[in-house]
Amino acid sequence: MLLPNSITIKTNKTMAVGAYIPGIICIIILLGIMFRLMHYARFYAPSYLFWIGLILALAGFISLFFPLSFLFILNRTIAVFVLSGGVLMSLLSLLWPVKIKHSRTKMQIDKFLPDYAFGEFHELSVNVDAGKAKVVFGSTGVKEITVVHALMKIRGIADTDTKKNFGTTSRVQGSEMISTPDFNFFTVAPDEWMMFMILKSSMFGDKSGKPDPPEITSVEQFTGFNDTGYVKVAANFRFIGNGDGRTILSTETRICGLSLLDSRIFGIYWRIIYPGSAIIRRLWLDTIKKRAEKSE
Repeated sequence: MLLPNSITIKTNKTMAVGAYIPGIICIIILLGIMFRLMHYARFYAPSYLFWIGLILALAGFISLFFPLSFLFILNRTIAVFVLSGGVLMSLLSLLWPVKIKHSRTKMQIDKFLPDYAFGEFHELSVNVDAGKAKVVFGSTGVKEITVVHALMKIRGIADTDTKKNFGTTSRVQGSEMISTPDFNFFTVAPDEWMMFMILKSSMFGDKSGKPDPPEITSVEQFTGFNDTGYVKVAANFRFIGNGDGRTILSTETRICGLSLLDSRIFGIYWRIIYPGSAIIRRLWLDTIKKRAEKSE
C-alpha cells in the first residue's frame, strides 16, 4: 500500500519527466528535418554548424526573457551559455580555414577549374535516354519552379537577367551554344554542358572599389582572368547514358578565389547560403527527371 507522501513524490517525478517530453519531440523533429535536408544538401560541416549555432543562439536569446524550459533551458544563466555557445559556433564555422582541393576526375570541368575551395555535386538517374534528357533540360526554366524562384528571390537574383549575369554569350572553338530559359551553356563535350561566372569575393557590400566582374564571353577570357578581389565559378551538367534507356544526370559547381584571401571572404557567404544553393540545384534535377519521365 502506497503512503500519500509516496504517491505525491511519484506524481511529481512523473510530471517532471513529462515536462521535458515537448523538448524531446522538438529535438527529434529538428533532427528529422536536418536528415531530410541532407537529401538535397549533402552534409557540409561549416554550413550545417553555422545554422545549428544560429538556432541555438536564437533559443538562448529568447530564453533570456522567457526561459524555454521544455528545451532544457531552465533559467537565464543557462540561456546565457546557450546564446554564447551558439554565437561562438556560428562564428567559428564562418571563419574556419579554407582548404583548396584538387580534382582528379576526368570531366571537362577539370580543364577550367581543377583547383577549387568550395563546391557541390548532385546526381540522379532518369528513366529516359540522354537525348531526351537534354531536350527536357533545355526547355526547363529553373525560375519556373516555385520553391527555387523563392530561394533565388531571397538571394536577390530571381529578377535579374540571369543569361547576362550568370551565363555565357559566345562559343568555345569546336563547341555549340545551348540556351535554356534562364542560362546559356557551352557544350564542351557531347555529354557535358558548362557555364562560367566571375563574382566579387565580397557578397555583403564591397568597399574595395573593384569594378563589377566582367561578363564572360569566351572560355579563354574565363581561364585568363586572374585579378584579385574576385572568385571564379564553373558549373557543369552531364548526361551519361548507360545503354539501357536510362541516363545519369549530374551537376557540379566549383568555386575558387583568385587569392586565398578571396576564398576566405567568399567562404563566409558560401557557408551561409550553401543549403539554399544545394536545394536549388537538386530541385532543378528533380523537375527535369519528373518532366522527362512523364513525357515518355
